[in-house]
Amino acid sequence: MKKKIVNSTAVKEINEIMQLFYDFFGEINTAFVKHRLSLKYQQAGSNFAKQSRQRLARFYAATETTGAELLSIQAAAINFSKIFYDILRLSSPVEAKVNEKVLFSDEAVKEMSEILDRTRELLLHVNDALQTGNPLIISHIEKEAEALNSMTLNSTVLHEDRLCKGVCHPKASVIFMLMLQQLQDILWHCKALVSEQNGVPNIAPLHTN
Repeated sequence: MKKKIVNSTAVKEINEIMQLFYDFFGEINTAFVKHRLSLKYQQAGSNFAKQSRQRLARFYAATETTGAELLSIQAAAINFSKIFYDILRLSSPVEAKVNEKVLFSDEAVKEMSEILDRTRELLLHVNDALQTGNPLIISHIEKEAEALNSMTLNSTVLHEDRLCKGVCHPKASVIFMLMLQQLQDILWHCKALVSEQNGVPNIAPLHTN
């Protein structure tokens, strides 16, 4: 879209939505690596689902505006919703991994953790791009998303090789592949967000603690 979003409600909700995505993504990565669903993770998951739905509803309500901005908000709302559900679907196999006591090889854990961590950081850049419309940030997002997508494809090949060699359990393989699929979808929608927006002014930066 060629039109910036200046609707004050939409601007506020974008930052809140991205903060929720960033925070829960971190909890998913921690749960995956530590192989444990902590109380913090469970509380974060409940808060993520509830707050994200509320924020998405408020953001979509901003479509009461008109003109090119309306189209920008609608396009962003679709991609935000897709990322929200993809993150929920990403959490499911992680929870299955822990609950069913499915162990991953060291190589698989390292590969997945790096992709999760870099994808989470990409959300920060997406938020920056939505704030500023900076073409350099948008270009970085597009290149990083492509690099991460290539990593997921490479991990698929490496994982299949580990499975054939008996290094990986078939149940772990299903979980690993499901996670890669959701990450690919998230990356696609991150790219779509910045390609459809020229930036959103006056949004506070995400808290990275």
